[in-house]
This record gives sequence, C-alpha cells and structure tokens, in this order.
Amino acid sequence: MGVDMKGLLYTVMASLLIVSIFSIIFFHSQIGEKNIDISIRANELKYFVDSIESDLNRFIEISGKRALIAAVSNITVSGHSAVFEDAGSGLAELIQNGTIKGSEAPLVDTSNINKWEENVSDIASDSGFTLNFESIEIDVTQNDSFNILFDVKILLNLSDEQVKMGVIRNITTTQLVSIEGIEDPIFPLNTFGRVSRIIRYYNFTNYAKDLVEGSIAGLGSVSGNATTSTISPNSEKIFITDNMTQPPATLNSFGGVVSEGTYVPSGLIVPYIGGASGATAIIQKNQRIYLDFDTKKVWDLKNLTDNIFYGYYRSSDKGASFLDRLEGKLTLSSKYEPYGLETVVNLEDIIGMNLGVDYTFSCIDYKYWNNITGNAVRNGDYDPVFDWFKIDSEDNHPNIYGVNELIS
Repeated sequence: MGVDMKGLLYTVMASLLIVSIFSIIFFHSQIGEKNIDISIRANELKYFVDSIESDLNRFIEISGKRALIAAVSNITVSGHSAVFEDAGSGLAELIQNGTIKGSEAPLVDTSNINKWEENVSDIASDSGFTLNFESIEIDVTQNDSFNILFDVKILLNLSDEQVKMGVIRNITTTQLVSIEGIEDPIFPLNTFGRVSRIIRYYNFTNYAKDLVEGSIAGLGSVSGNATTSTISPNSEKIFITDNMTQPPATLNSFGGVVSEGTYVPSGLIVPYIGGASGATAIIQKNQRIYLDFDTKKVWDLKNLTDNIFYGYYRSSDKGASFLDRLEGKLTLSSKYEPYGLETVVNLEDIIGMNLGVDYTFSCIDYKYWNNITGNAVRNGDYDPVFDWFKIDSEDNHPNIYGVNELIS
C-alpha cells in the first residue's frame, strides 16, 4: 500500500511538472507571435510613410505644371483682372486648394494637395491606419529663368490604435518645374488675349556672327546663298572664290562675290568683299550669308533670323521673370532677380490678329510694350523678318544679339 501511494505521488508530481513546462512553452510562444506581429506592423507603418513621401514627389511634379498652366489660362481668358498680386502665393493656393483667389480652377480642381490628402487618408484607412496631416507649408519661387521651384513641407501623423504605435514625420519635397512649353502670359495680356506665345529656350551659341573679314569692299551690300561653282549663276547666289580671275560677265551673273584675293577686275558691277582670308574654307556651300559693305565682313544671320521668327527665349537681367509675368509686369522685379526672360515680339503675329503695331519700337518684348524706340539691322534682304525687326541700344542688346556693328 505504501509503495502504491509513493508511486501515485511521483506520477502526480511528474504530471504537474509536465503541465507547467507546457504552460511556459505556450506562454512564450504567444509572446513570440505577438512580438512578430508588432514588428511586422511597425515595418508596414514605415513603408507606408515612405510611400507617402515618394508619391508626394511625383504629385508635386505633375500638379506644379498644371498649376502654372491653369494660372496662365486664367489670365488669357480674364486679362489683367486675373494677374496675381504675388505669384508665389497664388501658385501655392492653386497647388494646395485647386483655386485661384478662392474660385475653382480647371486642371487643379481635382488635382491639388487637399484632394491628394483625402486619397492618401482613404488608402491609410483601408490598411487599418489613421492618418492626419498636422501642417502644410508651400513655398514657390523662381529657381532660375526657366524653372519654378515648388518646396512643400508636410508634418504627418500615421498611427495604428490597435497595436498602440505611430509615426510622426516631417516629409519634404523640392521639385523643379520647367516653364518650357507653357504659354507666356505677357502676350495675351498685351494683345487682348489674341496672340499667344509658347516659351521655348534659345539653345544656340550665338545669334549673328561674322564669318570672315576682308580688306576691301565695294558696290554696296547684299545677301544670298554661297556657292563655289560658276555653273548656273544667278542673282540669288554669292560666289566664293580664291581670286576674282573669272570674266566680269560671269562674276556679274551672281548677286555678289567674296574673294580671298584683293584683285578686282574692271567691269565688276556687283557687291564684293576682297582680301577675305579663309573664305573658301569657312563659308559653307549653300550657306545664306550677308556681305556688309560698311564692316567689310561676311555675316551669318541664320540664328538671329530663327530667333526672331520662332520667338525663342533667353535669360535676361532686365526682362520680367515668369513669376513677374504672372503678376502682369514687363520688367524684372527685385524679388525674382536675377532670373528674368526676354523674347522677340513678332509683329506679323500681331498684325495677323487685326491689331495695330508700331514699327519704330524695339521688338524685344519688354521694350516693345514699354514703347522703347529701336534701330533697324543692316541685312541686305537676308530675310523678310528684317523688314520690321528693330532692336534698342539699351541693356547691351546690340552686343547680346551680335548686331552692334550692323545698326546705325
């Protein structure tokens, strides 16, 4: 009996020990699983915040461009009443609220930070998170002549109430938005909304350039396409030669002659430049050139012509910046220095819209609409744009455009 009782006691004690061990194992297993769940949720929180920051970068890049377009479109439709008092603040309102002076603006009425917040918050809620945007700061400035800087700072609070954890983080995005391809508000503002001009950057290395200089010149100035062949001469061509030893009748069949030598045959009756060293190597076949009697130089005016005709833009330290233009200004204000712009007003575009023009004004945009007188550029009928193009002598314009030797 004593032995049976002792065995029973050992059995009970062993059973209790085994139960205790299994209880401890189960307890630690539950803690381990709970820790794993918390760790996974913490990672999900972090990844969600990271994705918000990444999405904000993309959103501002797209919405910033839309805000610029919306601002210009409003000016085109409404005129001077639609210009911003402060372009930076006006664009900040557009990108945050989708409004201009409190009124909804197309393009950004459904694509603004407020709408973006709602969408992101809905996604957070679907993932079991609570998302709050505590504060938003937006700063819009002129980064350079052709780029607007959108700087957005947001303080967000993302939390999971069930696991009692959260993240508070300042997220920042700085996005450059190019103004290339956007309409210049100055043109519709000054043409009753009839004339538009798309901003395109001038990417040439120069405007007008002198190719060669001679030691003698005579019989006036002329433009034409260069050739080194005497076959099929006509008055639209300029004959380029090492010496004018051809018969005068042949030379006179061209519009003009450029010679490396200084010999001038008797009976020559067309404009010429002689002593132009390197002319046959420098001047290209079919290149349109201008022979200028006054400077004894051969000029290439193609880049200047294209700039006038197509209305390219260049940086300027006097012309209005893009943000100035959204404020209706023609000249660069101190708050946006030194990031101004300038372009050439094409008078034919204005005439084509049944508006009057003044042929005496400089065609540089901020000079033309400020009624500043300009000078014609000698060109020998190089291109029809020079029939109306004028350039002022202020702000170093003759040197910038390479025509300081071609204006009187």
